[in-house]
Amino acid sequence: MAKQSAKQRQKSLQRKRDKRKRKQKAGPVQHRARSMRGLLRTSSSWPLHECWIAKEWQEEGAIVQVVVSRLSSQGQVAAGVFLVDLGCLGVKNAFGGVFDTRLTYAQELREHTLATQEMIECSLDLAAKVIRDAVAYARDLGFSPHRDYRDAMLVLSDANPDACDETVPLGMDGKPFFVSGPYDNVDRIMAKLTRRLGPDGFHFMAGLEVPDCVYLEDED
Repeated sequence: MAKQSAKQRQKSLQRKRDKRKRKQKAGPVQHRARSMRGLLRTSSSWPLHECWIAKEWQEEGAIVQVVVSRLSSQGQVAAGVFLVDLGCLGVKNAFGGVFDTRLTYAQELREHTLATQEMIECSLDLAAKVIRDAVAYARDLGFSPHRDYRDAMLVLSDANPDACDETVPLGMDGKPFFVSGPYDNVDRIMAKLTRRLGPDGFHFMAGLEVPDCVYLEDED
């Protein structure tokens, strides 16, 4: 798989710089986090605006994006974005936030997300089921979801994944399938899988390009 181009790296770095600037303007971290979490909780009562999932979500071992947004009567948009590894790690990255206008939401999140992976509209229940099942599968292997997962899930608070009869494919050929990404601690993940399943208990592939989630950041 081809490496990320210089242009893509520049765009990614610019998004990170823009995000840091927004954080600096927003005030102290703890206060900002509490305020955003409160807004996200409030947004659970807003009408559903959009719900998208990567087109290939039914493929074994896929790494897919899920986007759920809600629209307030004042025009604010609350969004939850998830980078979901159906093969092994569950929710690798997540973002929950509220945008002041639909235009801001479109420019800062929607347009990029829909451009990085082919997406299709889906029901809220399907989105919730894909996320829930992937997280449960990963937890059974010893992996926890991204630190912002709980905040992002607030926009799905009224979803009913049990109402969805779709089958979510997990792993590949009956085994976990780990595809290493640019921010994965490969040695740690491989060691954990080996301890839990043995050297032949899982599949592994290195160096594949994964979707560039809008707010993806290095965990280190």
